[in-house]
Amino acid sequence: MNLSGQSIVRPWQPLEFDEQQAAVLASEANLNPWIARLLVQRGIATAAEAHAFLEPRMLDLLQPDEIPDIDVAVEMILAVRDAGGIVAVFGDYDVDGISGTAVLLEMLQHLGVETVHRLPNRVSDGYGLHPQVIDGFAEAQVDLIVTVDGGSNDVEALQRAQQLGIEVIVTDHHPVHQVIEGVPLVHPDRPDRPSPSRGLCGAGVAYKLCWALARDNAGGEKVDDRTRDLLVELLAFTSLGTVADVVPLVGENRIIVKHGLRALAATRRPGLEALMDLCRIDRQQLDAVDIGFRIGPHLNAAGRIGDADEALELLLTDDRQRGQQLAQQLSTLNLQRKEIETQVVEDCRQEVKDGLHPQQGPVVFARQGWHPGVVGIVAARMSEQLHRPVWVLSIEDDIARGSGRSVPELPLSDLYPVMKPLVQRIGGHAAAGGLTMLSDQIDSLRQTLAQYQTSLVVSSDPPVRLYDLELKPAQLTLSLAQEVARLAPFGQANAQPLFKISGLRTDGTPRLVGRGEEHVQVTFRGD
Repeated sequence: MNLSGQSIVRPWQPLEFDEQQAAVLASEANLNPWIARLLVQRGIATAAEAHAFLEPRMLDLLQPDEIPDIDVAVEMILAVRDAGGIVAVFGDYDVDGISGTAVLLEMLQHLGVETVHRLPNRVSDGYGLHPQVIDGFAEAQVDLIVTVDGGSNDVEALQRAQQLGIEVIVTDHHPVHQVIEGVPLVHPDRPDRPSPSRGLCGAGVAYKLCWALARDNAGGEKVDDRTRDLLVELLAFTSLGTVADVVPLVGENRIIVKHGLRALAATRRPGLEALMDLCRIDRQQLDAVDIGFRIGPHLNAAGRIGDADEALELLLTDDRQRGQQLAQQLSTLNLQRKEIETQVVEDCRQEVKDGLHPQQGPVVFARQGWHPGVVGIVAARMSEQLHRPVWVLSIEDDIARGSGRSVPELPLSDLYPVMKPLVQRIGGHAAAGGLTMLSDQIDSLRQTLAQYQTSLVVSSDPPVRLYDLELKPAQLTLSLAQEVARLAPFGQANAQPLFKISGLRTDGTPRLVGRGEEHVQVTFRGD
């Protein structure tokens, strides 16, 4: 990117695939040739794999006990229930943590477990499980704490719980740095005990725990109809977290979202119904895009700039009037979030135009007064525009907290070892991360990242963008569109197909549409 702030021009190239393999798949699986090509591009080579992908079945979900320590967790939870004790559920403030908390609370209460819960406040509490939270649960005479979508690396809090004699079960999916002895870790991607269920989000792990609880409560036999119906209904919540957390929509996640969308479309939950009505979602056409760009942002807005408990209550309430009230509150918060985000993005872009940041390598934006609830979204926007790693930090007093985002070619995780000596806390994965540091170390961090950049051999060629197939206008038919729809739900690791269309010309004048005229509507005509 140059100092004018203009985005990099990235050339388009076709995504390569084996034509012969696609032809064989089309014949063996009786598929439209175009669909066979799209499937081969997604790593699907056999008729059996194609059938499993196009018709995902609940029967193909892996058994819960494939995840380490889930059997121990079930035993502990049911023992507390049978003793008349209290189980606390501690979630996270994003959609994955909120929906996973809803999943677990619903099943625990269904099984007769006395529960309390807590979701952290992003601003006042920060991320993760802290010792003061443990102290609060101790005052509430909690016997067992179950985390959702976090807790793996919160060593100080886990040790505090052990000191106070409170048992803890951690359910999580984030990278694990240390396994604490005596704390069951229900995690599909543990470094010491990896599971074939790796790839699940926090809500997905919580769902597997609920499935295991229901099965064990039934004595290992078939669960009763009411419990089975609840497990189906809870797929709606689980799909929210799976899509919003941008985990790969393949394998088990594809099954969860495919069936979760059906459960979501059929839900009678007043809050979800009100939110979908407010978002003008056609439930007959509900898809993952509706979760990712409509439902998800509204739920996330509560955790970003408000109180995540409002989003949790919206999912769980049985009161229709309260559900409508909460949906409206989340809508208001989401509009406020957009306004705040727009201003911070503009601030960052202006800094680039003013030449305040290097033209290559990682960029660190930091400012007093930026709302910490939007820094992750802004980092994603700026990383997409600059096509390199970006950190956006909010400064309060002498502490800077923020988020980082990057692109596949430049993993953010490569920077963590370089940054660690200058920060108080840092973590995440290749595409996204978070940190806390002293604000007077920000300039040193920028210098360190600049020096790191000079040690790299970076191609001067702009990264390419890939499209799936090239079509002629006459090949764009309703039949093809219906076939392509079979590949849904779309998302991470199963992107919506991109087609290059040759021989088109504009018909009429393009016009700006949308509330802020941020979209362009164009009509094309084939020659």
